[in-house]
Amino acid sequence: MYGVVVKKIRLDKGLPLKSVYTEVCSKTNAIKFESGERTLAVDKFYQVLSNLMMTMDEFQWIKNGYRPQLDVYHSYRISKSWNANKIAQFEKYIRHIESSTIGIERIQLANYRLLENYEKGLKLNEQELSIVIDYFSNLLTWTLSDLKFFANNCYFLPYPLMGQLLKEALKVQSRYKYYPNSDHVFATVLINCIERMIKEKDVSNALSSLSILNDLITGITMDGYRLLAKYYEAKITFLYLDTEAGRESLEDLLKVANFFDNSQLAEEIEELLK
Repeated sequence: MYGVVVKKIRLDKGLPLKSVYTEVCSKTNAIKFESGERTLAVDKFYQVLSNLMMTMDEFQWIKNGYRPQLDVYHSYRISKSWNANKIAQFEKYIRHIESSTIGIERIQLANYRLLENYEKGLKLNEQELSIVIDYFSNLLTWTLSDLKFFANNCYFLPYPLMGQLLKEALKVQSRYKYYPNSDHVFATVLINCIERMIKEKDVSNALSSLSILNDLITGITMDGYRLLAKYYEAKITFLYLDTEAGRESLEDLLKVANFFDNSQLAEEIEELLK
């Protein structure tokens, strides 16, 4: 029960009942809540978490014994192995999901299988692709989870659809302006879409999206995105605008990538410059 976990957190913080439950509920109801005998309305529960200086995400983390839920864990491992280009690990986690009973949604599994096909250069499974397309086609309101999901799928969605979905995704940016780390989510969406645009030789939209990205990636915590943005700018210049100027920028970026031990980016730049 949530109340039992709240009680432990409250006591570990050395907080009396009144400091957590004032203007939330009576002392009697607070005691019953913490003993698991009653629940609190959602708005009151969030007030309790606020009084504990804690977010719902952190509360769930503590409630689960400082571990992620299995579906979250496997999604994390798959994303981590994909971004690090560790394909063997990526395939291993997909196999585990396919054979386990963690209850991951069918739509997510379709995405992982499509990513696997994409990385191997295989023809995309039309059934899996239709599942993903149907999901976005029926999407009326975007959440941050949808944005993350879109970022994973923009590599292989039909290109015109990807462009339409990017416009829809950016429309909700204002809703999450003050939501923690939402800028990172939108930056990831833009980075992945820009990469696809460059592959499609859609220079105009790539440059336009880079402009949006550069307005977004301010502050030291966005330096990783800024490095990628500079890379894509240099890549576009090298491939489509001014070869020599682009080469010079790429060589400078290669030094930065090596300095930060970003081997994946360094390898991409070296391959491009061959």
